Amino acid sequence: MRSTLILAVLAGVCVAVQTSLTGAAQRTLGPLVLVAISGLTTGVFALLISLVVAKPEFTGRAVGYAVTSGVLGAVIVGSIAVAAGQAGVARALSLVIAAQLIAGLVLDALGIFGAGADFSVLKALGVLLIIAGGALVVSY
Repeated sequence: MRSTLILAVLAGVCVAVQTSLTGAAQRTLGPLVLVAISGLTTGVFALLISLVVAKPEFTGRAVGYAVTSGVLGAVIVGSIAVAAGQAGVARALSLVIAAQLIAGLVLDALGIFGAGADFSVLKALGVLLIIAGGALVVSY
């Protein structure tokens, strides 16, 4: 459990730093070139590590999920780069996190993509509180 918390915090810090970097890079490169370079770097790095560390089993469904995930990743990086460049990192991430949490609650509640259905009123209340905080960041 402790490693999960450490990894989650590390990911959060990396998202903030990456958002700043992508906002700066997209002003010079433009969002399409930025997404292409960023995606290529991520893909090559992850593929090399995964082929050494894990022995993946390639199935049609798994590869389809991976390709779709890559397309979504390109949309994510491009959208955040433009939003952060125009509105600032804190505002952009507040809106991204709010949308991400709402979508996550729906996916969890419906048990989509093989996850067990998981929803509680307290979890929804926690998301609402985080969204309220994000609204304050966006508004002021």
